[in-house]
Amino acid sequence: MIKRFPAIVLLTLCAFSQSLAAPFSYTWRIEDLAKTNAATVELRDRNNRLLRRVDTRQMIYLYSVMQAIEEVSELRSELLITDGEQPNAFATKGMAELAPAEHGDGDKTGAKTEDAVMQGRALADAKPIDKDNAVEINIIGINFAMLDLLGLDVHMAAALIGHELGHLKLNHGEDHKNRRRTDIRTAGNTRYSRDNEREADYLGAIWAVEAGYDPQGAVRLQELLYKKTKHLSGGFSGTHPSSIERLTKLKSLARRLSE
Repeated sequence: MIKRFPAIVLLTLCAFSQSLAAPFSYTWRIEDLAKTNAATVELRDRNNRLLRRVDTRQMIYLYSVMQAIEEVSELRSELLITDGEQPNAFATKGMAELAPAEHGDGDKTGAKTEDAVMQGRALADAKPIDKDNAVEINIIGINFAMLDLLGLDVHMAAALIGHELGHLKLNHGEDHKNRRRTDIRTAGNTRYSRDNEREADYLGAIWAVEAGYDPQGAVRLQELLYKKTKHLSGGFSGTHPSSIERLTKLKSLARRLSE
């Protein structure tokens, strides 16, 4: 059984050195986005500038997929949305600080209108965590560009979330030099070996099937990513190397799991 965090847990990002490069600047909790009563949610920065408008249905689907994959993997994780123009996703460790429940839902207004508004948590504004009043958690991040690829396809979402949880389950990236377990700022730049990718692909696909999703979702997602990022050096292609060989192995795996 999955051990759920207390209702009073508030996700808090640690403060980091400004010299560390991050592929994103803001985060939003998908759980908060999924619980709004509006058709869409406006994601804004600390200056109230509109960064993105997201479909609440997509947030609900992603949150539901996350819960289903958590159940079969027995691995609890916080799911975040981040900004970013090239498709990317990441998995890392972070800290959640205990706080009064009324402070844990983020900044949102207009939840009963056509549009809700939610201000992102800026990494630059993050403050050190009181470690005596915090717990370590798993974190998965999905950026704006990856949301565009996923759309409302829950099977692709299951493959992606399962893959990222696989990296956490198998402790991939733990041996990276200068990598701190609470360093979400560098997590989006973590690069994995081909063996790491194959292992995460396999475990993620198994979990997706156990949760009731189509294993072909992993193939569709990888095909879209390969077409969109094969000429790029950053984003998902930089942190999760894609290739025809990898796609071929995924197709073979999906066929076996479909039998």
